[in-house]
Amino acid sequence: MLGAPPASVSAAGFEVVQLGGTIFPADEHKAGIQKLGTLSGRAALSHTTALIARATEAILQEGPSLVREAEVTALVVDQSSFAGGTVADHLDLPFATVCNALLLNTEPGIPPFFSSREPRNSWWSRLQNKIGWAGLNQLYAPIMKQIQEYRRKHGLVVPAQIADTWSDKIQISQQPAAFEFPRQELPKQFRFVGPMRRPDNNTPVPFPWDQLDGRTLIYTSLGTLQNRAAAAFRIIAKACTELDVQLVMTTGRGLAPKNLGELSGRPIIVAYAPQVELIHKSALVITHADLNTTLDALSVGAPMVAIPITNEQPGIAARIAWTGAGETLPAKRVTAKRLRSLVNRVSKEPSYRDASERIRQSIQAGGGAPFAAEIIEESLALSK
Repeated sequence: MLGAPPASVSAAGFEVVQLGGTIFPADEHKAGIQKLGTLSGRAALSHTTALIARATEAILQEGPSLVREAEVTALVVDQSSFAGGTVADHLDLPFATVCNALLLNTEPGIPPFFSSREPRNSWWSRLQNKIGWAGLNQLYAPIMKQIQEYRRKHGLVVPAQIADTWSDKIQISQQPAAFEFPRQELPKQFRFVGPMRRPDNNTPVPFPWDQLDGRTLIYTSLGTLQNRAAAAFRIIAKACTELDVQLVMTTGRGLAPKNLGELSGRPIIVAYAPQVELIHKSALVITHADLNTTLDALSVGAPMVAIPITNEQPGIAARIAWTGAGETLPAKRVTAKRLRSLVNRVSKEPSYRDASERIRQSIQAGGGAPFAAEIIEESLALSK
């Protein structure tokens, strides 16, 4: 993996082999991720794509030898790691594609993942989709060029598009089926399985439980990457002050709680929290619409107010609104008054929780990590 492994990976007992070396050193990777936390919109999307391009170079140059030395017999490749399948093909290894974020599969009737639009059955909507996907392909062009040149050099089939770099045996998404727009063109090897987490992942996270005072609880998380906008936390706190609620806010690694000072309503502010436990107790989740927090909320049937910032977050927020599991408010339009109105509506109107509960049932039916492991083994013929 690029950069230092998260503590959770090491604690789970996995052996980690780092790559990057002098091509994409760990400190440069870390600096790139930190910069992403200061960006939004198109600038953040372009920066993310540039990071993937750097990672692609490192994976192609170092990946084959590292995988061979580690005596790996099959690969599970993130859908956004476009070069991973090429490493597998170079070594003649089977591989599975896993969509850890919002699925990237192109389809004329579906808005691109970075779009806040919902699907519409009109020529104009399809034209907008076409233009959006074409723009994304332009961003991908330098990455595709690297992959195509490498494959030509090594006598491998040359892909014409990003989708050709994904597995032709099994593609898995951790979205539940009910949390995706109506799809018509997914490949036959595609499966929705829902959140893929270890069933025994119960690492304790300290939290001042004694500070909960019995009022209606609202949980807020703006993620660990794009969460450096202290102003957003202040607006959220101000929006909830006039409501009879208690607010819990997590800042992640991008912003120290003490740097926020004293906020309106004196919310509980921590860097990290036992998220699922708190969401269980909450009437509402305010999120920047990253997939992890969104899935945590949907897993317990909690409604949301989404404030998307960049990358796939607008697409996730659009699905929150489209499914009826919450409402969305673009970051540029956030004011305390607007946010207060949405928080009041979503926390009190039963239809939002009902919609989230329907998706929770879809998550339960999806099978999660155990089913994902089962179908990967079966599809790659690893269980023999």
